Amino acid sequence: SSHLGSGRSVGAGVARVVRWPLVAAAMVKSIRLDPSCQARIHQYQIVGRAAPTPKNPVPKIYRMRLFAKNKVLAKSRFWYFMEKLNKAKK
Repeated sequence: SSHLGSGRSVGAGVARVVRWPLVAAAMVKSIRLDPSCQARIHQYQIVGRAAPTPKNPVPKIYRMRLFAKNKVLAKSRFWYFMEKLNKAKK
């Protein structure tokens, strides 16, 4: 495994997921809420890079913080935004 500070690189088309815990505010009064309003989302930090190509053999490493229900969805959103913002593919 690697991190942004080292000289090592992340593998081709790889994204690493780190879940950041969120601090929930304490409720003063118990109120009944609609279950659809209680989304169980977490903050994730995704680190990854595009696959190397002959034109760019050492692609830049990107880090992104996202909110998602699980790590699979977080990685999916990471690659969605990578394609849109950086024209990078897995």
